[in-house]
Amino acid sequence: VTVLSSMSARRLACFVNARTFRVPWTTSTTFARNPKLKHFQVRSFCSTQRGGMTEAMYNWRVAAIHNALKEMGKEQGVLTVEDLMGLGHLDQYHYLGVEANDHVIDILGLDETVHVLDIGSGIGGPARYIASKSGCRITGVELQQDICLAGQELTRRLPGLAEKVDFKVGDIIALSQSGELPKEFFDHFMSLLVFLHIPDRHGLLKACYEAVKPGGTFVIEDFAAKPGSSFTEQEVASLLDVVSAPNVSTPEKYSLDLISAGFVDIEVVDLSSVWQKWTKARHELYAASKEDTVKIHGEEIYNSRVKFYKVIDDLFAGNLGGVRITGRKPSILEAKLLSGRAKDMGDTSGGVVHIVEGKTVHRSR
Repeated sequence: VTVLSSMSARRLACFVNARTFRVPWTTSTTFARNPKLKHFQVRSFCSTQRGGMTEAMYNWRVAAIHNALKEMGKEQGVLTVEDLMGLGHLDQYHYLGVEANDHVIDILGLDETVHVLDIGSGIGGPARYIASKSGCRITGVELQQDICLAGQELTRRLPGLAEKVDFKVGDIIALSQSGELPKEFFDHFMSLLVFLHIPDRHGLLKACYEAVKPGGTFVIEDFAAKPGSSFTEQEVASLLDVVSAPNVSTPEKYSLDLISAGFVDIEVVDLSSVWQKWTKARHELYAASKEDTVKIHGEEIYNSRVKFYKVIDDLFAGNLGGVRITGRKPSILEAKLLSGRAKDMGDTSGGVVHIVEGKTVHRSR
């Protein structure tokens, strides 16, 4: 676990599994392949390419969730959160399913008084579950229109939930820049396995910072390089071309990026071991469920998914890991204090000592 503040950035240390990793103050943000090397020269990489994830990873899911609901006899009519929870990865796109959602509720202390921004809300599973369990309001932002509209449709079928959960179609950075996403409006933001897909981390974190109120807190779960590891060229190709993850960094660099954006009290928890076991089990379970899966979704979808899950399984068996990062935006009073500390007070009195009525003396005497 790492606990950081803006004042300690130069002494940044990342404590993961009882090991300490020091981070240099200057860290490059973009990395390129060297064709002469078998391994990359750095422990993380960033690319402006989005890669080939979209169709393989998400476009099949809208039809798949409708097929699954039809199989359950719930193609139309009222739904419950439990109905959708039973669909597993069709409702919850991130790792650990509703267990991760419960972690978000507990870490942020969510209740009916707060409003949460969910960045990369997918088909809305986490937002629906978290809002129904904690009572909070959630606004989800999702880039893919078909998935976002399906999320809206499903949410309307859960009585009373549409008043608490809404979704916007769009790019979080563009929505922030255009003013469609209000500034300093949300109490918290969350994002589960989404930021890896967004090349412009600087613009992304700027949008996040501007969206939350002073004092607002956040939870991010995301890919990261395992401490001390270097991605092989094959791993980078898989991340770019299969997963469309153009921005996978070390935990140390991730922390520095957040600090640079203005966030403080950054804590990084290593999830690599947990996610490695989970992704391996997912791959094996899906591979073993061919008959049932083909019956509902067809063989093409099954073959595509089992291939994708194998790639993820292999990545986590190698140099890919995962992190849960939490932190906050400074409060107004804290921001004033930090600004005051940064000022050069100098000699504001002109060097004069004045403690006796009518008499002064210069300190230099």
